[in-house]
Amino acid sequence: MSYANYAYYSANYGGSLIPEEKFSYYSARASEYIDQQTYDRLSAGVPAELTNKVSSCCCELAENIFRFSAVSGSGAGTNIVSEKNGQYSVSYQSASEMISSQLNGKIDGKGAGLCNLLYNIVSKHLGMTGLLYRGVDV
Repeated sequence: MSYANYAYYSANYGGSLIPEEKFSYYSARASEYIDQQTYDRLSAGVPAELTNKVSSCCCELAENIFRFSAVSGSGAGTNIVSEKNGQYSVSYQSASEMISSQLNGKIDGKGAGLCNLLYNIVSKHLGMTGLLYRGVDV
């Protein structure tokens, strides 16, 4: 079950990063992550009052998974890590260095690894909904 479709992504969320033909794949991966973090509490359906939060969460996760996949799929470096002006020189971070930094907690120097980044997105959107509660319901 995917929690967002391309129509929601482009119109409501305002996204344009993921091409329409690829959106269903990344939305499905994001939805799987949401299910994991919410302990499948949404598998029976999303409550009406949480629809926008869950869909927006799915879109943001999908974009970040797409970014990670785009970097890991490219052979050449895409991020400039240093640039010199006199006798012009540019250094790029390779795809493997980018992936390594994401997994080891150095995304753009902000100290969050990919797993932390994805969890922070889920927490931002669904943190106050009770869906992330790890305890026992009485």
